Amino acid sequence: MKAHRLAWVALLLVAAQVPFVTACSGAVDGSGDPEPDTGTDPSGEGGGGGASAPETAPDLFACGLELSCDKISRHLAAEPREALECAARLLLSGGGGVLSALDTPGPFIDETESLIVVLGDGTALVQTRERHCGAPDEPPCQDDTWEAPSLHQICDVEIPASMEEACEEDSEEGCVWVPWSGLSNCQAVDDATCDDIADRLAPR
Repeated sequence: MKAHRLAWVALLLVAAQVPFVTACSGAVDGSGDPEPDTGTDPSGEGGGGGASAPETAPDLFACGLELSCDKISRHLAAEPREALECAARLLLSGGGGVLSALDTPGPFIDETESLIVVLGDGTALVQTRERHCGAPDEPPCQDDTWEAPSLHQICDVEIPASMEEACEEDSEEGCVWVPWSGLSNCQAVDDATCDDIADRLAPR
């Protein structure tokens, strides 16, 4: 009788341990019920979470905006001079317009293009995009090789007094505006659309 009672006690102990062992096994191999995914990052640094900023913005390069001057490019130096002078005179006019600047340090295709929407109030709306291609271990460049464009920024437009004087005197040396040194205090802003820009640039 005593042996029969001991056997029942042993069976009850084994039965009680089965759920505990199963739970521990699931925690180790990941087969247990996962924690619900709330879509937030408690560190505040990664994806998810309503407070995190978007990494892309509407592509202003796709708006088909008409350039006010020829595209400015820089490899060893900014050129062509005619485009630099055109940009300087646009800024001095106090009106709005659209400029494009392409930085090409090379030797392979390693480009950063900036679209600069001059707003006529001493600021410009700026968006950039990059592409890296054409090196021996990279695919060739295509029209769609550009990476996603940056967030929109509002920058202060710097107009040096020397530039203004040179343009007034029709000097070929100093009447130039270079985008890479002519924009400062850039701050991220709310997204603009193609219609927003067209309305802002429309004659009043």
